[in-house]
Amino acid sequence: MNIKKRLEAHRKLLCKIRTSEQQLENLKEGMTTPVTSDPSRSAVQGGEKSDHLPITLHQIEIIQKELEGLYVLRDQEHDELWPVVNLLECSDESIMLKAKYFSLMSREEIADLLFGHKEDFNDRYRNYLQRVSNLHTIAIRKLNNHAENPAKKLASISCA
Repeated sequence: MNIKKRLEAHRKLLCKIRTSEQQLENLKEGMTTPVTSDPSRSAVQGGEKSDHLPITLHQIEIIQKELEGLYVLRDQEHDELWPVVNLLECSDESIMLKAKYFSLMSREEIADLLFGHKEDFNDRYRNYLQRVSNLHTIAIRKLNNHAENPAKKLASISCA
């Protein structure tokens, strides 16, 4: 599998983890949120008996077990992919890949991270967005070349 496909798969895994964590949080929060038949009255003030949302502990356990497996996969992929990305000698390329595939940042967020401090950032915003795209293309190409021939290509992985 080429490096871009592996990084994309890792990104999707992180998104799945994030979604599952949010579901779990919502379920746990829902279990402690009192509900009344009259939304204008609180459970305490309304004098009504409050009920908890119909969320079962079983649903929470299922998501927790799923997350445990996802965390193991994430850690394995991270341990394999992080050193590969660190092969890039150009820090902008390395930072860009780490931000996109490990921190789930958007192209706009990455442009701000890498170039937001530049005086002309706002005036040349579209150019910096394109630069992020170019860095991505170059970094992926370098890492794929390295994967095809590690001994020969390692020395050529440097800033463009």
